[in-house]
Amino acid sequence: MAFCRLVLAFLVISIASTYGKIQVPVYLWGDTGISRNSNPLSSISELEFDTILQQKLEKVPFTVVFFDETLSVEDFSLKDSDGETVFPYLHANINDATYLPAVEDPSTVLNRLADSKKVNRVKLNDGGLSAEINPEGVELLFITLEDVQEGESRIELLRRHNNFMEEVMSKLREQEDKVVAIYTAQNPSWTVSESHRRIRRDAENADLHNVTLDGLKLYVNKVVMTVDTTVRNLTTIDSSSSEINEKQNMSTTLTSGDSSLTLNFLSKAGYWFFSSVTYRQAGNEVILLPESEVFAPLGFAYRCGQNVTFSNRINQTLVATFQDLKVVLLNISDLADGQVNWMPSLPSI
Repeated sequence: MAFCRLVLAFLVISIASTYGKIQVPVYLWGDTGISRNSNPLSSISELEFDTILQQKLEKVPFTVVFFDETLSVEDFSLKDSDGETVFPYLHANINDATYLPAVEDPSTVLNRLADSKKVNRVKLNDGGLSAEINPEGVELLFITLEDVQEGESRIELLRRHNNFMEEVMSKLREQEDKVVAIYTAQNPSWTVSESHRRIRRDAENADLHNVTLDGLKLYVNKVVMTVDTTVRNLTTIDSSSSEINEKQNMSTTLTSGDSSLTLNFLSKAGYWFFSSVTYRQAGNEVILLPESEVFAPLGFAYRCGQNVTFSNRINQTLVATFQDLKVVLLNISDLADGQVNWMPSLPSI
């Protein structure tokens, strides 16, 4: 199998995160012009989001905002019992969409935008829509999704919202020349407890390092390697390299002292998977498997506020623990062509 070696894989291991403001994802699609890929590991302020909206909506006469009660990056990685994404409609529009994983309090910006627009507000509850959707004479339509049904799983709820948004957009396109849709929420659906936040802040003062390489974007508070009873914190990386094969599967090797960790990623069916970790030391090689799946749609970040663990407990116990992990693969198809373009140029804001 032919391998294309890429030297200096792009990896960011960084520390520090702010939790003072509510951060939720924002997904824009429709007639927005050129799509924008935001840095999935950083947040967008209210001012930055306001500027993005002004650019996107400048020449669009009609905008519909779908306001869910809660939404987080993790929701975009959910799959049903058949292994299908809960957002097939949104996923089908990824290439033409603008996805902002962490926007600070977008509801405030959107409500402020409404002050200068002709606005209509309706609600979707368990009895249906509170009023008929009529875009005539309206520039901005807010649809608040408040239709949680008793005994319904989150996967079922989000799939219904996906189908509802597709239906509404189909009808609006029949009546309007240009339409932009925005999907966001008032609050995040996945939160971190206050006790864990305090632990995280204490850890930020530890002697850790920021490392920048090429090929992959990874945010992790700490990487802990445990071999039987020996525990080692990975705080420095001496060298790194990445390989991608003809099936667009990528492996990034991080070397520290006399040992190395290879992070193995698979790409298939529009998703990327953090499939395994290979640990090498003194000529020995062991493959560690995830104790829970780590995956996301291509172009989307995976985030876990606690620990992601890879292990092998055959003969001896080996465990690699990634604390506070955020990871994303971008433009993996470019790597197959020998191009490195993980963070595309973004319009100035």
